[in-house]
Amino acid sequence: MHNIKTNFGRFYRICKEIFEEEVDNKGNLQFYPRTPNMSDLEVISLSCLMEALSIDSENLLWSKLKTDYSGLFPRLICRTRFNRRRKRLSSQIVKVQDKISERLENQSQAMVIDSVPVPVVKLARERTYKAFRKDFDTAPAKGYSAVNKGWFIGYKLHVVIFDNGVVQQSGITKGNIHDINYLKSISKLPSGKQLLGDRAYRSNPLQMELFDKFNVKLRVPFRINQHDYKKHPKKYKSKRQMVETFFSQMCDQLNLKRNYAKSYDGLAARLTSKLSSMSILHWINHLNGKKLAQIKHALSFQ
Repeated sequence: MHNIKTNFGRFYRICKEIFEEEVDNKGNLQFYPRTPNMSDLEVISLSCLMEALSIDSENLLWSKLKTDYSGLFPRLICRTRFNRRRKRLSSQIVKVQDKISERLENQSQAMVIDSVPVPVVKLARERTYKAFRKDFDTAPAKGYSAVNKGWFIGYKLHVVIFDNGVVQQSGITKGNIHDINYLKSISKLPSGKQLLGDRAYRSNPLQMELFDKFNVKLRVPFRINQHDYKKHPKKYKSKRQMVETFFSQMCDQLNLKRNYAKSYDGLAARLTSKLSSMSILHWINHLNGKKLAQIKHALSFQ
């Protein structure tokens, strides 16, 4: 299951097929004056694979590659260069998630939107931390998590997923940004589907706007003190449970809340790799005829 050699080959073949029309004959997505030792496809595949194998430390991964798998990567680049290239290829890594979601879109009837806090600084260091503060626009902020019932310093990861667990799109905001502001900024949604959210997304004008622009019906539970209160249908509650499962998988298997990045670009590269890794695991399950959301054992199937 955790054999890097076998699984790297699987991830590489999937990425090669996704970027088939965009890469050159050496597996690169952009022009290089001198051909790099590792191609862009290899960097993207390795970035997603390390997250799928719960290896979120590049130092640990490189020690494994140099000792146990030195024959598989005879032209392995240095860890610093890999880190720089992964940041630069973040916009391409996101395409893995987008392409797979397009292929699996027809297997769902509804979408679910929610967010999860991504803390990057301990509260005890609120006044003294320096990481992530290079640019005010991308600096972390202090926010409140209603689920954890506590404050955190960092960001929010917003996701729109299909009711089968596949990521449709995602975004990162500061920790103090209200969830509804991310939904207002969305520029594209699949037409004709329902979008389920919690009470944070309740807004009658927004519901009308989503229906007019995308033909999407936003379904949100009523607040108890509303004069026209109606009980939320059970079928919506069960579909919304999928996003909680998704976040549990991201935190458990892909170590979402364990952060080693020291800059916003580094964090964004890690998060995009985690989300694209999750999409590849969904695609492997689809190819093997398994339930898409059961990613725990996706790599155990040949």
